[in-house]
Amino acid sequence: MKMIPEKVASGLSYCTSAGLICAGSFSDWLRHLDWNQIAIVGGFIIGIVTYITGAYFDWRRTRAYERGVDAGIINQPPEKRSLFNKSED
Repeated sequence: MKMIPEKVASGLSYCTSAGLICAGSFSDWLRHLDWNQIAIVGGFIIGIVTYITGAYFDWRRTRAYERGVDAGIINQPPEKRSLFNKSED
């Protein structure tokens, strides 16, 4: 199939026009956003995701510990690391 230059030019023209219309409407939508509310909602979302991630990895650590105890590999609970542990010297 042979491409005619006029059809290619008109197709590019229509695509460019549609792209500019979409970009213009997106920039108009972006200009009217309240960035304070976006920051608040984003902070809540980041907090929730952080909590869920921490809870998931704590659950996995507990499961690994239980499997180690059941297999007889571990016989004492692991010590929790902290900045304020006092050494008994």
